[in-house]
Amino acid sequence: MVGVDFHQLLTFEPQHHWGVGVAIYLFLGGLGGAMVLLAVANKMLLKRDDPSLYAWSTILGIVLVNFGALFLLMDMFIWDSFWHGHIFEILKVVYATFGAALFNGNLHPWIQIGALTVGISSALGILWALTMADRAAILKNIPIIVKLGQALKPFENLLGWVLLAFSTVLAFYTGFLLSVAPSIPSWSHPLLPVLFFISALSTGTAWYMLWTYFAKGRDEQTQRVREKIAYQVEWGDIVLIGLELLAILAYFNYLYYANAGGKYVFDLMTSDVGFIGLFLVLGLIVPWLLELFVAVKHSYRFLIPLAAILVLFGGFLLRYYITEYTPTLGLLKFFFISFFVLWI
Repeated sequence: MVGVDFHQLLTFEPQHHWGVGVAIYLFLGGLGGAMVLLAVANKMLLKRDDPSLYAWSTILGIVLVNFGALFLLMDMFIWDSFWHGHIFEILKVVYATFGAALFNGNLHPWIQIGALTVGISSALGILWALTMADRAAILKNIPIIVKLGQALKPFENLLGWVLLAFSTVLAFYTGFLLSVAPSIPSWSHPLLPVLFFISALSTGTAWYMLWTYFAKGRDEQTQRVREKIAYQVEWGDIVLIGLELLAILAYFNYLYYANAGGKYVFDLMTSDVGFIGLFLVLGLIVPWLLELFVAVKHSYRFLIPLAAILVLFGGFLLRYYITEYTPTLGLLKFFFISFFVLWI
């Protein structure tokens, strides 16, 4: 009897279709979605009133999501098509991404679900932010925007609850976008949507940590509200980073034992100094320890902006390394193994 170790016949080839532009999109999509989600949750669920913080965080979150979508299109299709003069290919990509869900009713591919979610969330987010225009910084000085906001005021709660649902999907969806690629072990992972969602919430809290640190408010009431929000998001991020570390541990445990491709990716990532040193240590563990130190000592608050920036840095690196280490099974070896097994 002859024993055959099929793992020796496997080769893996890196995919080159999705690059750093996709990582930027995944990062900005998660960050923007979480900024909107946290703004609505603070106002609708926790009943904390800070119109400037919520309105501008929602507007900026929507801008970041849509700005990130440009990187997705450019990275996947447009630059290559534009460089070779394939203008009609660009138009087809735009239609396939944004038009098919609207005109053909095809809602299955996650990229189309995402495009539809981005569009609806953007519209809802702008309308909801306008309902606070009469009390939001800068916006309250623009009469036409204030009038529009007053007309929308009766629908503020309805817009807020619907936006809460769509922003949750928006923060989740980037993980599902990658998880439907079965040939790529680091993407087709059952924990990836959860990991991306936790990371998105963590980067979203980092934004609020920066805002509440640098913009404490002019009046006493706003200062009190922002002190409560600052306390909430700082402890919230401590919990979220802890959950993210547990999710990463579970992610790699599954990756290592799932299949040969997963073990190959596991070996690549855990031997990468950048992944361990920059993402895991500098982007997660260091800000976690800094936030814990500040929370326990009730002082040294000048460390908060540093921790928040490191969290944002780590959020991007998570997406970058997961898109970077994406080997697929070598095609010729795959057909050879399949033929060999069928022949036996």
